[in-house]
Amino acid sequence: MSEKSKGHGNRKHLQVLVAPNRAKLFEDYAINVLKKKPSALLRDILYDFLSKNIPPQEYEEARILDDEDWKQSVQNRLEGRAIAKIVSNIRKSNITGDFKDDETLL
Repeated sequence: MSEKSKGHGNRKHLQVLVAPNRAKLFEDYAINVLKKKPSALLRDILYDFLSKNIPPQEYEEARILDDEDWKQSVQNRLEGRAIAKIVSNIRKSNITGDFKDDETLL
């Protein structure tokens, strides 16, 4: 697997092969009983396991770093969208000759 997987940002992609009948039980339970996506439930189970089996300070340090990475990822997306909107407005103004300042960019 390559270091850069598309669409997942900094997140690591873990894969588990599960027997089909028990996988169906898990999926059905997650979706119908817990109203969660199976992958979200697996993530919750993994984080709960780690919080109980890793020294508290080590787990908390990792959690804080993950939270900071997530906030940076969100910030990068917001900045990317703002830049894309500015570029789009510039392109439109070049075509129509009519540039309108978008107040949402301020």
